[in-house]
Amino acid sequence: MHVDSNATVAGYPILLVRQALRKLRHVDTWSSGMLEAAAGLPAGTGREVAKAFAAQGLIRKLRKDAWTICQAGMAFTAATAAKRLTRATAERVLATFMERVARVNSDPYFLGQVTRVALFASMLNPDTDRPSDIDLAVEIVPKTADWDSHIEKNNERVQELMTLGHHFRHSIEYATCWHLEVFRFLKGGGRAISLADYNFRSA
Repeated sequence: MHVDSNATVAGYPILLVRQALRKLRHVDTWSSGMLEAAAGLPAGTGREVAKAFAAQGLIRKLRKDAWTICQAGMAFTAATAAKRLTRATAERVLATFMERVARVNSDPYFLGQVTRVALFASMLNPDTDRPSDIDLAVEIVPKTADWDSHIEKNNERVQELMTLGHHFRHSIEYATCWHLEVFRFLKGGGRAISLADYNFRSA
């Protein structure tokens, strides 16, 4: 998905909205206060902003002051405002991405493995010479089948990273460290790939 960096969503700069939802996308349920913190909004304005985002189809209300990002919102968090790619460049980036997938699945350092990769949007159209970006969704599951063992390994990884100075913003980041490490490695730090979680995309 490609977005215009000068556009707005519900009256707010589109890049600000994208950044706020990116901060919340790994939290199943969050409050208007958490939205205020993620977007840098004045105190007390979060609830009205949440309603505006819900009207745009990006989030939905679960119960009183409890919100979650919906499928369209998850896709939006992966959107890019970067310049369009040439197809040759996009194909090279995609090949490098698949090399990272192979690395994740073979390297014992990573606690998760990629079981599914889906390519969608403009790259699937052979007539598109300059795709906006490379839209991908990945399914990441634990390498360890036993859940208790997996949790123990995740906790050990968290402690290792904290020793190295990494800061976890909340308990969700702590619990999903194994997943986030894989996701961030796959993303590669570049702007050419819009990466989404396959399970959210398919929901």
